[in-house]
Amino acid sequence: MTGRWRSAPLLGLYRPALVAACVGLLFSLVGAAAVSRWEDRVNKVEFDSAAETESIVMQNGMNEYISRLLALRTLFESANEEITRSEFETFSGRLFERHPGMLRIAWLPRVDRKERAEYEAAAVSDGVSGYRIKSLQGQGHDQGFATAPQSDEYFPVFYSTQPKTSAVYGMDYATVPDRRAALERARDNDRIAALRTELYGPKEGGQQPNVLVVVPVYAKGTSRETVADRRRNLAGFVVGIFDLPLLLQSIRATTAASPAISVNVYPPFSGRIVSLERSMPDFSSAPAAPQSMRDVARGVHWSGILRIGDSDWQVRAIPTAGGTLETSYDRALTVLIVGMLLTLSLATYIVLASRNARRLSLANRRVLELAQTDILTGLPNRAFFLAQLDEINRQLEESGLTFSILMLDLDRFKNVNDSLGHGAGDLLLRQVAQRLKSALRESDVLARLGGDEFAIIQEGCEDQRVCSTELAARIAKLVAEPFLLPGHRVEIGTSIGIAIAPEHGRDQEQLLKKADLALYRSKSAGRNCFTVYDEAMSAELVARNTLEGDLRDAIARCQLELHYQPFVDVIGGGCRGFEALVRWRHPSRGLIPPDQFVPLAEETGLIVPLGEWVLRRACADAATWPAELMVAVNLSPIQFKEAELFEVISAALRDSGLPPERLEIEITESVLLERGVENLAFMERLKSIGVELALDDFGTGYSSLSYLTAFPFDKIKIDKSFIRNLTHQPRSSAIISSIVTLARGLDMSVTAEGIETPEEFERLTALGVNFAQGYLLGRPQPVDRIEFGASVQPSRRDAA
Repeated sequence: MTGRWRSAPLLGLYRPALVAACVGLLFSLVGAAAVSRWEDRVNKVEFDSAAETESIVMQNGMNEYISRLLALRTLFESANEEITRSEFETFSGRLFERHPGMLRIAWLPRVDRKERAEYEAAAVSDGVSGYRIKSLQGQGHDQGFATAPQSDEYFPVFYSTQPKTSAVYGMDYATVPDRRAALERARDNDRIAALRTELYGPKEGGQQPNVLVVVPVYAKGTSRETVADRRRNLAGFVVGIFDLPLLLQSIRATTAASPAISVNVYPPFSGRIVSLERSMPDFSSAPAAPQSMRDVARGVHWSGILRIGDSDWQVRAIPTAGGTLETSYDRALTVLIVGMLLTLSLATYIVLASRNARRLSLANRRVLELAQTDILTGLPNRAFFLAQLDEINRQLEESGLTFSILMLDLDRFKNVNDSLGHGAGDLLLRQVAQRLKSALRESDVLARLGGDEFAIIQEGCEDQRVCSTELAARIAKLVAEPFLLPGHRVEIGTSIGIAIAPEHGRDQEQLLKKADLALYRSKSAGRNCFTVYDEAMSAELVARNTLEGDLRDAIARCQLELHYQPFVDVIGGGCRGFEALVRWRHPSRGLIPPDQFVPLAEETGLIVPLGEWVLRRACADAATWPAELMVAVNLSPIQFKEAELFEVISAALRDSGLPPERLEIEITESVLLERGVENLAFMERLKSIGVELALDDFGTGYSSLSYLTAFPFDKIKIDKSFIRNLTHQPRSSAIISSIVTLARGLDMSVTAEGIETPEEFERLTALGVNFAQGYLLGRPQPVDRIEFGASVQPSRRDAA
């Protein structure tokens, strides 16, 4: 402390104060006045900084709500088929599950005059009783709905998170002038539009200020470069209505807002002249009565904006009465009383000034972190990543810099979330972030884009392709190592897609899209691997979309057919039944094997109608066979997620007349990993009506023995990979023998599939399997080529 006072700069700065200390009371009065002015100034700086921080936190919270509405827009614009009401309600419910400020979400399709009746009928068939397109009429309490008059186009509420009995269904926003104006602004500018509005209907707790947010949705793959393009290609709007007070209160509660600041949010300035005295806030954090804008302007306050879409709500912050940011002049009073101890007061002044400067610096740093950091992992967020990508793109144009983008998606992360809970999932994400950081250089950029998606920008390599593939290999190896969570040991993987600039382009959007295509290839290739983008991927995407459309048409036009492969009793030698195998006879490509279209059907959800067709066709065919023959039908894991699956099976048996005892349902082990309680109940219902259950491809999945005791299986089907190794790997014989012994102990039969040689058949017979299936015993063939009276003798079959 002595060294400070002896320093020449400080002596020069405070010499007038030291001289003033000698004059006693006069100096004390001057010092007190100076300190009081300083206190005003410092408190103003602290208050402005804290108020700005509060405003930024509120803006970030609002942006989070808006981004979730944009996710709905992405859902509509990226889907290859029309989004159903159920999908809309499920996706919307999950998006805003823990966001109390959202009152309702709606989908407003663009409906022209010719489509009106079709939409009204579709809504009624979806369960919205009495649905019609309505216009709002009247004013104030006399407002009501009436059938909308004829118009060239309508924007009615078609999907909504409201109950289907709500009166808002069918309300045409085009008939409400201010809402129509908001729709037109959003459409023409391709931007989010916002409007302060009131609900048309009772709201519990009284009417509060609400904000209507409009997000335009355009037809997939269409242009939106010009206003004319946007008007022509508009598909509709995603509309959200926020309870602004509840929304802002939840943001402040979640982010632990400072109680020292009271925040008032006022409506946007409009063309109407409104007295500041009558301008009351839409939201006020103060427990006392809300203040008008004029009342706030009379004292110490901070002014800012809260941007919602294209509108700016006015933010005014004031110190809370009795709070830490309210000026109290305690130091000035101390200076006046102490007087002659001015030296100590000045020293305290310097210390306090340094402390306040440090507070200001920390607050500014925290504001920047909040704006560009993912709170869960501490990594940069999507906004920071895109900003860095823009900067690196500029360097690419100026200096010829090369760089690569690596898109990462965690494999099997959803299983961890579903089985261990979101807390374990969050902890796993933090551990993954630490491992990823350990694999990177200081110059590399790592960000979490959301969910289980991460992205990396790597630059500064002589051979960018080699560097990026080496980095991807290191990351895949790191992530594949086990993670230790409380009470659990978890193993996951990561799929990686790589795009390189300028080799794969310079445009930011194109690079990200190509990295995503490469990521999709990695996930399709079996996961836990990496892929560098090549131009063939874009062509494959087009071909895949074409194949998907053809498959959709094939299901609708019945271009599919069933082939049947027999399975025989090993001891008796007689045929016991047939397994139904689907085939697709394409009009131009001929017979397409199932491994090319079944995975696509599972990815797109087409497996549900495809599986129902297979089940009905197989039951109908089997009903015409001899009574002792069974038919086996495979069920996809996707079908198990359908609530009506039991009714579908029951209907297939009832319509065909096939006894349930002659139907065998084959289930793979992957079905048992999720929804264990629900799947067990479903399987027990099937058993109760007589349907037999077989565990298919046993030994290729997780092969937990608990499945055999927990689930009511009648049969185990040994995968053909064990059969191929049977004659030259003794271990395969030992495994099959163990499976047979286990099955006998559990009163289950065993089927060996994929038998192609007499040696394999003889060996399996010796090992004690009950049934056999494979090319040796019969190839899959259409039902009209099956000879039911023919004997099946393995030694006489040609398996070549």
